[in-house]
Amino acid sequence: MSVRAPGTPPESSTAAIRHLAERGYEATTAEALAAAVGMSRSTFFRRFGSKDDVVFADHDLALARLEAALEDTALSPVDALVTATTDVLRLLLRDPEAARLRFELMRLTPALRDRELVITHRYERVFTRYIREVQQPATPAWVASTLGASLVAAHNAALRAWLRGRIADAAAALTDDLRDLTGLYRPWLENTGDRTERRVLVAVYDAAGSPESVLDAVSERLHR
Repeated sequence: MSVRAPGTPPESSTAAIRHLAERGYEATTAEALAAAVGMSRSTFFRRFGSKDDVVFADHDLALARLEAALEDTALSPVDALVTATTDVLRLLLRDPEAARLRFELMRLTPALRDRELVITHRYERVFTRYIREVQQPATPAWVASTLGASLVAAHNAALRAWLRGRIADAAAALTDDLRDLTGLYRPWLENTGDRTERRVLVAVYDAAGSPESVLDAVSERLHR
């Protein structure tokens, strides 16, 4: 996993992405990119790795934090998924200019869109693995992968709505959407008490007793 080295200023990534957007991804060499952000070629490769890694550095960081958050959380499964997914969005939007430039670059560059698909599948795998670990017994096999993909889809929809100016507070909108989404899966994620335990009651009664007395006796036993 390629993660921007600790201490690398976020503005370095923004400057690099801006340069790629202005000059064109294919037309820009790694050496030119290093010069544009004021780094030597060796320092650039040590901190970023490649042109692709510059564009996706925040995604790599978000994935690492997502895995760590889900591996060590005291929250309920539903709250953990909502919180962790929203935190990913907050990280990707912490620099609005970089977020918009990244989106424009990927729109114009097929190679970056291919890399984005790989990143998307990585998010889905992290979510799916966590869901399988916490889901209730007898949960259908399709639940984990379906919910994992749905979380990513909801995140991406909120991100694109923000990028296109349709919503102002992307994190709040996403949180609301995720509450609705995870609510559909709650019975499989948490013991909500919706599943009623079945009990078998064997009743022994006096054949001479009235039907009402037999029913009263059975009712009394069931409510113990």
